[in-house]
Amino acid sequence: MGKMADMNDAIFNQAERDSRGLTFNALRAANGARCPMFKNAKGETQHSGRDWSPNDWAVATGGEMGEAMNVLKKVRRGDMTMTEARPKLAQEFADVVIYLDMLANGCGVDLGSAVMETFNAKSRQLELPLFITETGYVRETRD
Repeated sequence: MGKMADMNDAIFNQAERDSRGLTFNALRAANGARCPMFKNAKGETQHSGRDWSPNDWAVATGGEMGEAMNVLKKVRRGDMTMTEARPKLAQEFADVVIYLDMLANGCGVDLGSAVMETFNAKSRQLELPLFITETGYVRETRD
């Protein structure tokens, strides 16, 4: 358990240092602009993004999560180390977020606002002093 806790601490500390400032709004705009440009393996325009149903986006999101889970399975059984798997996991997790944004958009959900509201509601429920704002996160101090 100590090794896993050390790894988790390192990951969370790295996340605090490494934010590159991607916003959900930037992702949504880029997804919307790129979708009509997408071509299938035959070179044919695949879709506009608006012609996929929420079910289509959900299946795509689940498929990408399945790919990430498969990599983690390989780490668990010793086929590769976490260090070796990390680049592939980064790609798969990014694909999940990209498709999840498209799914949320197809359902009329502003994913950035929903994440911020849900995170903050959970902090209030658990009486934790950490909240996300539009410019980062804040730690409330208690008097």
